[in-house]
Amino acid sequence: MKPIKKIVVTLIFLMGFLICFGQEKENKPSSSSPEMGETSKSTIKRLATTVEPNRKFSYPERELDYLMHIWKGEYDNVEQLGFDKIQKKEGVNAKEHDRVHVSIRQFQNSNFGVGAVYLEEYRENNKNVITRQSIYQLLPEDQEKAIKIKVFHFKEKKPILAKGDSFDVISKLTPTSNLLKDGCSMILRRSGDGFLAKTIAESCTVKEAKEYQFSISENAFNFSDDKQKSAYQLEKARCFTCMIDFPNETNGRSTITKHYIDILDQGGSFKFEYPDGRNMLLGMRNTWSFGMHRETFVIYILDQKTNKTLIYSWGNPGADRIGFNPGWIRVQCDIKTTRNVKLQQELRPGS
Repeated sequence: MKPIKKIVVTLIFLMGFLICFGQEKENKPSSSSPEMGETSKSTIKRLATTVEPNRKFSYPERELDYLMHIWKGEYDNVEQLGFDKIQKKEGVNAKEHDRVHVSIRQFQNSNFGVGAVYLEEYRENNKNVITRQSIYQLLPEDQEKAIKIKVFHFKEKKPILAKGDSFDVISKLTPTSNLLKDGCSMILRRSGDGFLAKTIAESCTVKEAKEYQFSISENAFNFSDDKQKSAYQLEKARCFTCMIDFPNETNGRSTITKHYIDILDQGGSFKFEYPDGRNMLLGMRNTWSFGMHRETFVIYILDQKTNKTLIYSWGNPGADRIGFNPGWIRVQCDIKTTRNVKLQQELRPGS
């Protein structure tokens, strides 16, 4: 084919392609952008997607929408305990705080409306003893320019999230359920970059009820306790999925995966037995490095008998992957997602 004919054929082909592409683009329905406050990964609608469309939101409604977005998660005060120990060594006369872990989940049903939050708390790593179990119904108050919280406590506290049980039982409850009892109402207002909630004293029907308050920010959940002069400071935790490999003494792959586990980066731990019989502990923390004057993401292996750290590794606090391989053990931890769990299950230990 002559060069001129080749050019003509090429131009005709390009013109035909552009015409077809344009027709396809016109026929293809345009994907609507997500509503305010909605994301493609969100499993729970936020306030802006559950009220009448095309109307202006009040200030309390906007605040509630943001609050419901940032509050959910796992919280732990393991870092606070570290600073308590430092104070004690320095001779500061201050009572050490309990180790506290709090789980926050939001849910929506017609009984509680768009702002319902479930709280479950246990202390000293004892998941069988729940010290606080409540449902907060959050209602925007235009007159108060704030958010009112109706509090419902569980009559009998039992672990649900701590045991990994289904959340369906909680999400289907109603305010009149015989499992719940009324608590003191609260009022929540913006405070700096977060929110502060205080008990409404006149709403308390129990005489011995004490004033209770808590604060919420994007990465922290703090609350007061009558036994403490200073508040409990809980930081939001991320969940990692980890695989623990041991050397293979037989022919074949160099290592064998013995454990697939989930662990939180805010003081999470997992106890296991090494092949030689030693009891060990894998720990994970986001902690303050006094030497480097910055936060550091750390994982480590501890010998439980001697309480000696055998190995540790560190990285940036926002890292989504961390691990080590000194030869006698290999640990790989990735931020927990469906994809990462699948990749770990399919990963050859020797790779």
